[in-house]
Formats: sequence, structure tokens, C-alpha cells
Amino acid sequence: MIAHVVLFNPKPSASRELLLSCAQLLERLAREVPGVIRASVGRTVEIDAGYPRAFGETTYRNVCVLEFEDKASLINYLNNPLHRDLGRLFWELCDSAAILESEMVDAKRESLTRLLV
Repeated sequence: MIAHVVLFNPKPSASRELLLSCAQLLERLAREVPGVIRASVGRTVEIDAGYPRAFGETTYRNVCVLEFEDKASLINYLNNPLHRDLGRLFWELCDSAAILESEMVDAKRESLTRLLV
């Protein structure tokens, strides 16, 4: 499985309409593009784990994780005209972002050793 992970902070000036437009495009892409296994979006939650949890210089308020069957499915998603529209809106609304793709293994079902060793 391939994950497309987007961490981001909206601009303070980002309008509700712009945020809604992005959300609606993402929902449509997740439902219409073949090969999308799951699309999850979230917001930071403060948790006291009893130890320091600050990592890096930048913290992000929002996260979007899209899971794909394979690399070809991700490339198909990224090249979809709706994704181009989403990207344009995303960069209008975004103050800061980190985007990465990662090959993933479900530790409940598979060995992690092939990715970590």
C-alpha cells in the first residue's frame, strides 16, 4: 500500500468557502478515482502522553492521509484533473505544508522487517 500524507496549516485569512471547496473536491476524488483505499482527514489533538512530544521546528494543525492500492493508483490520482483543481485551491489556502509518499505495511497483518531492515 502507498500512503500520500499531507500535513498543513491553513492561512489565517483562508475563507470558510475555500476550505469547503477543498473538502468537497477531496471527497469527490476519494470516491471517484479508482485505487483509493481510504481518505482520512484530521485536526491536531492535544494529548498529554507524559513525555515530550514536540518534534521538528514546524507543527501542523491538519493532516490528510490517502491510502492507495499501489504506486500506479497514486499516480492516477495525482494526474486526475480534479486533483489539479484541488492542488490549486490547496496552495491558495495553505500557509505551510509537508507532503510525502510512503510505502506502508499493516503491522497487524504483515511483517515490518521488509521495510525497516
